[in-house]
Amino acid sequence: MKSKFFIYILPLILGVVATILMLNAPQPQKGVPKKPVASAPSASVPPVIPEVAENKEEATKEEAAEDEKTEEAEQTEETEETEDEETEEAEETDKLREAFVSHAKTISQNELWLEFIARDDALLRCVKAVDSIAAGDIPIEPLDFLKPKTPFSASLNAVGLLVVTVEAIARYKTAMDALRSIDMQAATALYNEIEPVLDELFHELGYPETKTFRGRLTEACTVILETPVMKGEGGLVHVAANLYKYSNPQLESLLPVQKLLMRLGETNREEIRRRVLDFSAQLKLYAE
Repeated sequence: MKSKFFIYILPLILGVVATILMLNAPQPQKGVPKKPVASAPSASVPPVIPEVAENKEEATKEEAAEDEKTEEAEQTEETEETEDEETEEAEETDKLREAFVSHAKTISQNELWLEFIARDDALLRCVKAVDSIAAGDIPIEPLDFLKPKTPFSASLNAVGLLVVTVEAIARYKTAMDALRSIDMQAATALYNEIEPVLDELFHELGYPETKTFRGRLTEACTVILETPVMKGEGGLVHVAANLYKYSNPQLESLLPVQKLLMRLGETNREEIRRRVLDFSAQLKLYAE
């Protein structure tokens, strides 16, 4: 019985032992890949990818540097061209201004005229004076050297009318002598030669390129020519100190520079008017 039982029970015992051993053995984890065994890199083969990245970065820097050099060269070239153009324009302007002084001496030898054209800013003063007159203002600043040293005065005439005195009119004799000494034909030729410089100076005052000095000169001549023509002197009213105004409302409503012309006396007014008519006709200011 025992031997038979042992024969039957032995396979059972062995099966249980085998089962226990299998259950205690380490089992592979699902979903976790096996870690590959790293192999040592070959010492004779250098890494490739880092070199490619570094080369690209260096190439990009070189290209950027080249672009910057090219841009700087172009800017330098443009600056040099601009400076050359400005230098040429300045030289041309200087030549025309020198021509003005040289030719201006030939149209009059009047002392006051020669003193005026010797100024470095003579042409600019001319432009500013014309601009002021065209606006109806007295060109005090550009023609400050013509300002009389004695004050204006008025007195009663034979009929009891307060008018400008002979002494007050005589204050402008020096300026009128300079005007009378100028050869208008020579002055016209000189104007035509230096007109580009006058335009340049005119634009420097802030006027757009569409405006010309000739146009402004025409306006100034118009202001002078529209000053009333009258015999004798208009009556004045003493306001305060050396301040007077016209008793006639129409005369008092004139532009400041027109009222100044009226106070220069009849002889001077007519002389200025005749000269302006002559000059504007030769330049054909009103024919354009």
